[in-house]
Amino acid sequence: MVSRRGENVIPEAIKVLGVLRHRGAVYGVSTDSATFGFEDLESLTTLLRDTKSSIALGYIFNPILLGDAPQPIEWGEFRIAFDGRGFRPPLGASAISNIVGRFSSAKDAAESIIRDVDGSFAFVILEDSGRMFAGRDPMGAKPLYLGVSERLYALASERKALWALGIGDECIRSLPPGSLVEISESSLIIRPVKTLEKPKIRLIGGVEAVQELHRILLESVRKRTVGLEAVSVPFSGGLDSTVIAALAVEAGVRPLLISVGLEGSEDLEHAEKVAGEIGLPIKAKAYTIEDVEETLPKVIWLIEEDNALKASIYIPLFWAAETSSGMGFRAMLSGQGSDELFAGYHKYLKDYCRSEKDLEQTLYNDVLRLHEASLEPEEKVCSFHSVEVIFPYVDYDLASLALSLPASMKIASADDPLRKRILRHLARHMGLPQEVYLRPKKAIQYGSGVSKALNRIARRKGLKMHELVSQIFRGLVV
Repeated sequence: MVSRRGENVIPEAIKVLGVLRHRGAVYGVSTDSATFGFEDLESLTTLLRDTKSSIALGYIFNPILLGDAPQPIEWGEFRIAFDGRGFRPPLGASAISNIVGRFSSAKDAAESIIRDVDGSFAFVILEDSGRMFAGRDPMGAKPLYLGVSERLYALASERKALWALGIGDECIRSLPPGSLVEISESSLIIRPVKTLEKPKIRLIGGVEAVQELHRILLESVRKRTVGLEAVSVPFSGGLDSTVIAALAVEAGVRPLLISVGLEGSEDLEHAEKVAGEIGLPIKAKAYTIEDVEETLPKVIWLIEEDNALKASIYIPLFWAAETSSGMGFRAMLSGQGSDELFAGYHKYLKDYCRSEKDLEQTLYNDVLRLHEASLEPEEKVCSFHSVEVIFPYVDYDLASLALSLPASMKIASADDPLRKRILRHLARHMGLPQEVYLRPKKAIQYGSGVSKALNRIARRKGLKMHELVSQIFRGLVV
């Protein structure tokens, strides 16, 4: 964060780290002249008691790979915090600091990271001059929020940290993917560096398209799982998660499948059947309506939205991440993004009926909004359980390919009950069971039984589901 008045911001930095303490266990803080830590928050607070600075960079360390190191990292005149991974070659914070060290300007270094590093990340670079630079990958897989008040410019991985500084939601925005923000005491500048462009629609045969999709999606899985020994997949037995699980095996990783849902729910039964057919281990866990009621406030607090639909979606994902962490699987491959790339949602039929061009534009717009709609809430839910969520479908090269495919490769007709035709052809090409590639989409909130349970809980309280979620959200924010 940067003071707009030249005031000391160390107390605010400590407050933000306290709000976000669920994201890790070891803390560090840098000013424009020194770095302090790395230890528990109480010890760090004592260490910083007499320190004053109008600019500060804090980081909470949550190791996933053996080579992960505490941050911020000092490199010459720079202090660096890097959250996430570079994939090709594998890059963590230490390697990123080496990249930064090749530049004399933090701005040039920040632009190079956004433009040249293939990965899922958010980062902040602090200069001795008192300037701060921050950015995120072009797909927005790691959250980074910017808040502005009369006193402060502030960045954080979750909105609640900015709320704690007195910054209202109307003054907070998700930093656009692929963009760079430059902050000093007197100015704030945001500009795009590398963003996803809308590709031209290609004339390509069906067999060639399936083969290219297979190659790029397999590479996306492979590069994201390098160095990971224990990987889980939240698994419903549906198209998206089964394709990812099978590709993980092809990439040399044997994942643990995790299926969650209410007792007797459709997803639990189907997931176990498909897991047996593809020969992968599965951990299935059944929950009760009481579990739903207990989990609901936690999920609302994590996703930071008054949104009943999202609450119902992220309750089962909360359980999957909790189960994954409890079994020692600290990395989880998610199927998020498939529906936006390949026209999986029923709503896309309306666009298709108007024209293929309308559908293609809608899909592009939805992919651009994917970070706010889906990636950020899922990352926050998983981070609560110290699980790093990985999005193989949310890949720059894959998105460029998928958006270049004609609408007719995704939707077959105005009343297509399956949609995502090209991905279903890939599943068949990979030899997956028919019940995977011929099964209509079943949204997680319905297949898990969570939506039905939430409606029952709300009715018991004399409320509708959205009223129940709003009531809980207001209580948590206040």
